[in-house]
Parts: sequence; C-alpha cells; structure tokens
Amino acid sequence: MTGISNVRIGRLALGERPAIAVALTNRDVETLETLYGADLMELRIDMFDCPIGERAAGNTVIRDTFVRARQRFDTPIIATCRSTAEGGFRQLQEDVRFEVISSVTPLADAVDIEINSPIAHRVIDLVRQAGKMVIASYHNFQQTPPIEELTAIISRCKEAGAHITKIATMANSQGDLQTMALLTLNHQTADIVTISMGRLGMASRVFLPLIGSLFTFASIETVSAPGQMSIQQVSKFLR
Repeated sequence: MTGISNVRIGRLALGERPAIAVALTNRDVETLETLYGADLMELRIDMFDCPIGERAAGNTVIRDTFVRARQRFDTPIIATCRSTAEGGFRQLQEDVRFEVISSVTPLADAVDIEINSPIAHRVIDLVRQAGKMVIASYHNFQQTPPIEELTAIISRCKEAGAHITKIATMANSQGDLQTMALLTLNHQTADIVTISMGRLGMASRVFLPLIGSLFTFASIETVSAPGQMSIQQVSKFLR
C-alpha cells in the first residue's frame, strides 16, 4: 500500500496495511463466534431488526448492541445508520436518524454519514465534538460519475470536516474501474476509502486497498453492498 495516513479509528492505525471492515446487524453481534480477523466492525443500525425511532425501547436495543459488540469482539466500531437514498435498508426521517446517531456516538469510534444528507453537517459537528472520527460517504448504485465529479466530492467532504472520505460507485464497465483506480492513486494520501460495487467491481475490493484505499468491506453473514466478497476471500489476498 502506497498511501501514508495518520488517521486512527479507535486503536487501529490506518495506512500501515489494508484493513478489512465487516458490516454487522444486532443479530450478528449476538450469534457470531468470531469476526475472522476483521480490523473494524460497522454496526449497520438501519439493518437492525428492532424498532428505530419509536421511543426508548428501540434505542435501548441499539445502545445495548453497541455495548455488547465491544464486549464480545473488542474491535473498533463504525456506527452507520444509512439513508435509503444511498443503500439503507429502512426508511427513516432525517431527524430520527440524527437522534439515533447522537445516541450511539459515545459508544462508537467512528461515525459514517452521507455527505449529501441534510443532516451531514450536524452529524459531522456532533461527532467531532465527541472526539470521534468522521467518515463522510458518497454512494452511487447506478454508475461511476466522471473523475472530476468524484474529486469534487472528496473536496466537499474534507471542507465539511471529515477525517475520512468514502466513495462507493457502481462499476458498469472496465472504464469505471479505471476511473476509481485513478481516483485512488490521485488521492492516496488524502485518507480515502474507495469501492467499485457490483460483479465487475469485485476485484476492486482487493486491489484498491493495495493502491491507497484505507480499508475495504467484506461480509461474514451480512452482505451490505453489491459485489461484496466474504472476509475469507478478501483475507486470502490481502493477508
């Protein structure tokens, strides 16, 4: 890996080698016996099978899941409550998402928020004030925009106060893979995570971390994006 980073998520120093994150639901936290060597766990609140935003009961389950995840796996936690506009599994009002994110920020090491979300700047301010890491993200499940547009998104994320920028786009052609590879090479010292989604993009989950993406995502039981490979497959190449 060529990029050098001073960013840490919890105790994990990023940039020394490609890191692997796994997405977990509340059921995964209770049933999995191991994370198979994952460096990070992303708790996908929008995929939890509990009430969200319905008073105290749902929020208690969410907070308890974060505590339980820390106890069971002792792995740095990324908190994510994804918008349906960018791949989330549950339709939630933005003010509800903000309340949920606020409730778990003290229990996480990093929080992911879409840069195009109406609550992005509120979340970024909240997370930074809490002394946690901000991941500002952009997801496009239809296409890979031109590199100039993606470069502008990286600039927006940094200007907004993000520590890490995550760009995930759909790969429909080899040209799309080339665009994401060039974007990664051009910004390999800018603390970015880059992913090409879909069947054509599967290989990107290995080669983009090798040229500058800080970490990649793999699945154990929960697949959170198209083309995501198992952690056993990703580890085989990156470890």
